[in-house]
Amino acid sequence: MDLLAEVGYPSITHHLLQTLEAFILTDPNTVFLKVGRTVAAGERGGYQAESMGADLVVKIVERYLAEHRQVIQEDAECRDTLLRVIDTFVRAGWPSARRLVYRLEDVFR
Repeated sequence: MDLLAEVGYPSITHHLLQTLEAFILTDPNTVFLKVGRTVAAGERGGYQAESMGADLVVKIVERYLAEHRQVIQEDAECRDTLLRVIDTFVRAGWPSARRLVYRLEDVFR
């Protein structure tokens, strides 16, 4: 999966993110970091311009904020990853990603 994540083709990126989503409960920290690396590689191929990509990434981040908030609160690398992932889709102009930015304050309450 790590090698495929580096390819950066939007369709591969999307399928990898769907697969990673299925493994969140197994190891939330590691999966979140892999999500971040996958999104970063996908950005080279334009994944951030895909509406299905924005929807999936927002869904994954929202799940982490709701179910695995401690991952973001306790792990600095995961916090940095969160900011990079959201920023990727904010720069692409997705309103759903911008709305996530407003919810980040809730992570630390």
